[in-house]
Amino acid sequence: MKIMLISEVKEMLSKLGNERELNREQKIALEHSERVALLPSKKARELAKKLMQIGKVDEKQACKMADLLPKEREEVVAIFAKETYIPSEDEIEQILEVIREYI
Repeated sequence: MKIMLISEVKEMLSKLGNERELNREQKIALEHSERVALLPSKKARELAKKLMQIGKVDEKQACKMADLLPKEREEVVAIFAKETYIPSEDEIEQILEVIREYI
């Protein structure tokens, strides 16, 4: 299973919509992605790659952070709430610094 960013979903569904009529679920997903995608797909993917270089951040967590662009320590901790790995205070600060470069 491939992990996709919201902005990548938006791009993919937009292209598909230009080729043919989207079904109801696809239209809803496109509308949602248009509302919540904060970065273009290339910048969001670049951000996710940078985040994966910090500590033990995996692709799923990096993509979630690239989608949500957390601004506060608590928001980063919430993303890792159900994970076995929780970043250290230094890693959280590194994550926030990298995200600030893209906001």
